[in-house]
Amino acid sequence: MSRIISIGTAVPPFRIKQDDILDFMQTAYANETASRKLSALFHSSNIQTRHSVVPDFGKNKIPKVLFGEGKNPDVEERLTVFKNNAVLLAIDAIHSAFRKLDSSPAGFAISHLITVTCTGMYAPGLDAELMHRLGLANDIFHTSVNFSGCNAAFPAMKIADLINKTDKNAKVLVVCVELCTLHFQPKANDDNLLSNTIFGDGAAAAILVPDEYARQHSLKGLSLKGFYSYLLREGKHLMGWNITPVSFEMILNARLSALIGEKIAQVITLTCQKLDIAPDKVNYWAVHPGGRKILDVVKDKLEISGEKMSCSYQVLHEYGNMSSPTILFVLEKIMYGFASPGQTVLPIGFGPGINVDTSLFVYEA
Repeated sequence: MSRIISIGTAVPPFRIKQDDILDFMQTAYANETASRKLSALFHSSNIQTRHSVVPDFGKNKIPKVLFGEGKNPDVEERLTVFKNNAVLLAIDAIHSAFRKLDSSPAGFAISHLITVTCTGMYAPGLDAELMHRLGLANDIFHTSVNFSGCNAAFPAMKIADLINKTDKNAKVLVVCVELCTLHFQPKANDDNLLSNTIFGDGAAAAILVPDEYARQHSLKGLSLKGFYSYLLREGKHLMGWNITPVSFEMILNARLSALIGEKIAQVITLTCQKLDIAPDKVNYWAVHPGGRKILDVVKDKLEISGEKMSCSYQVLHEYGNMSSPTILFVLEKIMYGFASPGQTVLPIGFGPGINVDTSLFVYEA
């Protein structure tokens, strides 16, 4: 199996208060009904701040990059900003991960690279560009997980684990980077209003090696015990992306939290059977902070104590939902701030489908 031996995270420089984002949104919408709905959503979001690669959403004198004076940029303009910023943010997260090992990507001799994003695409993509900028070897394996949404870190980690099972010398770098705020548009439908309430920008990197290699080199971290995935077919219309001439348009239906509430106990029962653990033996639940309602319904339906889910609520409060990197932000807080040797961590992610992804880790020191 594999062990996550380091996690690093990064956010862009523009840290914006939720109240300031609300002011921007209300001005951009210029619609009384939308303004009233936004106000209710924002004040119940439990989000204090979000980050963006553009300063447009804050109260400052910096010129707007995309959304000034009622402008609604097309998808080409948005993806140009993505291309200019995503790799730099990813590099910040990678360096954060390697600083914790007192090493560097080239010095550590990374053998495999997996990049993850759903908020921007171009070719050659992030993986090739990161290889060049980080000085990685030309013959490493590199691939991407694209357009898979909020739970995309799970298949990326699963690919990393499969690599580690077949190559005892593998050193796999997984990098998730999302610039969700680039896809803002003032459409007054409920899906768009909800998306504009919660999404922010961020990046996270995780380094995974075979468990045996970690033991031999005394590398502590989260030892992976297994994965389980379950598709809620009846929710396929509740979350997704549409590419339009203007942007990547997010579909995020308010009904999602209700569906999760109806099904999560059943899914976690199957998860615990598959991964051979009783729910009351899980020390920390790393639930993807898709929104306050989602966290609350998972907490209530599974009867999880506040302490066991506190990192998920903390990430939501500080950053909002950053899509695919977000679960690694939660795992980072647990790994470096809470977990003790032998304690278990069970992450849960939600993505288009609706797909519920889970895994099980044990902290090893």
